[in-house]
Amino acid sequence: APWPSRAGLQDGEHRLKILITGIAGPIGGLLADDLSRDHEVHGLDVRPSSRPRARVADLSDAASLPRLFEGMDAVVHLAAERRHGREIGWDILLPRNIVPTANVFDAARAAGVRRVVFASSMHVMGGYEEDEPYRSIVAGHYGALNPDRVALVRGDMPPRPDGRYAVSKLFGEDLGRYYAEWEGMEAVSVRLGTVSQDDRPGADPRSFVSYFSHKDLKGFLRACIEKPGLKSEVVYGASTNTWKVYDTPYAWRVLGFRPSDDAETFRR
Repeated sequence: APWPSRAGLQDGEHRLKILITGIAGPIGGLLADDLSRDHEVHGLDVRPSSRPRARVADLSDAASLPRLFEGMDAVVHLAAERRHGREIGWDILLPRNIVPTANVFDAARAAGVRRVVFASSMHVMGGYEEDEPYRSIVAGHYGALNPDRVALVRGDMPPRPDGRYAVSKLFGEDLGRYYAEWEGMEAVSVRLGTVSQDDRPGADPRSFVSYFSHKDLKGFLRACIEKPGLKSEVVYGASTNTWKVYDTPYAWRVLGFRPSDDAETFRR
């Protein structure tokens, strides 16, 4: 059945009940502000939040989670260790990424949640950035390259994680595939680009590939939640940047949402 629409709802009523893990983080806060306009937003985080319907919870405590997921239509799983350097080891990633992600999917299934949107990362395909022409693009050495003629890295190509952090994100993507195929849930894994606090690309050339503006991020994740008919998808999330490595246009077609910002506007 399709998601409920605004049609027929009275003022003050909400379409969906949405649970955001990591709601006290920067992306969680942006998304909660946007979704709260027409959805009932709940949140979990290890840090206290002043947001209504936000609770302190440890996602590694599997037994406590199912009751917190009850009644939710969708879950957006953002909570994770965000550092992705090669020095980050399993002593950090197992308790912060692997175990909590497994618990979130299990709790969502036990509570009858229909859709999980999982925050993955472009780093799961980071190995391709060592190959040409991507190596030159992320280094800002464009030369005679035409951005419209670069064959983009598709979501269905073999993963090439560039660190243990990326491997932990692939684990979440595979959980999504499993739950969609065997457990009757819907799963959308978003290989996120770079979301900065100041809402602009960084000084490094790669950020002109991965830049994801706040406005585009909110619209993109909203589409991942609201788009009817999704079963199991892996999509790249970034703004409509001129220079690309990853096949972000596929997501725009699947989700029916096209970002409007371009990192190139900051070159000046």
